[in-house]
Amino acid sequence: MEPRIDTERLVIRPWRDADAPAALTIYGDEEVTRWLTPAMDQVADEPAMRAVLRRWQVGDVAPVSHWAVQERDTRRLVGGVALLRLAPWQDIEIAWQLARTAWGRGYAAEAGEALARWSMHHANVDELFALIGSSNTRAAATAERIGMEWIGETDRYHGQPLELYRLRHDDLAYCETCESDLETDAVAAGQSRGD
Repeated sequence: MEPRIDTERLVIRPWRDADAPAALTIYGDEEVTRWLTPAMDQVADEPAMRAVLRRWQVGDVAPVSHWAVQERDTRRLVGGVALLRLAPWQDIEIAWQLARTAWGRGYAAEAGEALARWSMHHANVDELFALIGSSNTRAAATAERIGMEWIGETDRYHGQPLELYRLRHDDLAYCETCESDLETDAVAAGQSRGD
């Protein structure tokens, strides 16, 4: 059984080859990819998107992971979230991308917080970072809704000035329901606490 994280409105699960058409509407959209750092070329077509998804599926080594985000009720794919290693350091970045049709609904914060909790409880991640361009006010607001703290501006990771946000395990507001949901999801996926 593949791992998955359920939230009130979303299902967060690994990407599949069959997701290529829906993923292309996200990663083939210049309005989405222009915010990614480092820059990701706009994906041109379904075969190229399928190749990207396969790289994510086989190339990820825990805790690095790429996840699809679906609406729970409709099963419509609306975005992606990821845990990425910030080379050459061992720092872990949390990132989110949504289809434009899903902007403004709070999905990025909901998915981001769920992945942050999962990573800290099941992937032994102690802190997460978000790197955000100074003009990307929507992403900055999302980072704050997740509970991330603005640390300052840095060019440490990608050689360009970016706003740096951080979330530590102890910063997560305790949520008994969230803990219970995460534990249930991990058990359903054949994992145990601390794995």
